[in-house]
Amino acid sequence: MENIETSEVIRTDNHTETPRRRRPWGMTLIEIMVVIVIMGMVMGAVTVGVMSYLKKAKKKTTQTQVNRIAATINAEAAEPENKGKDAKAILESLTSDGSFKKKDLLDAWGNEIRVEKQDRTFCVISAGADESFGTGDDIKDEDCGE
Repeated sequence: MENIETSEVIRTDNHTETPRRRRPWGMTLIEIMVVIVIMGMVMGAVTVGVMSYLKKAKKKTTQTQVNRIAATINAEAAEPENKGKDAKAILESLTSDGSFKKKDLLDAWGNEIRVEKQDRTFCVISAGADESFGTGDDIKDEDCGE
């Protein structure tokens, strides 16, 4: 008879004894592969969900940044010493006095934010996710006309 710990004896109807092995503790290769596949599917679903939130966050961050730049540059342009200055000159003075850093003038995608003169104010525009100006996903400050 075999070791009692690794096998047990089973009686059948005809009273014959047949040894049956116990299943060892552990996992088979197939079980491990199934777990890995399930984990991969869950990670894929989570990634898809996170990417949509990341897109929305970049858009909101850029919108806030564009509005802040527009408010600052328009307030600065209203000062008597800045009358008649173009956007580039005002931005240079704002970066030199520490109001803005160079990285503050980049959108969430790392592209330069454009400032254009519009009537009496300045219009601040980001190219958006497609990184091309003049397309439907451009992000403009709140006071910027169409």
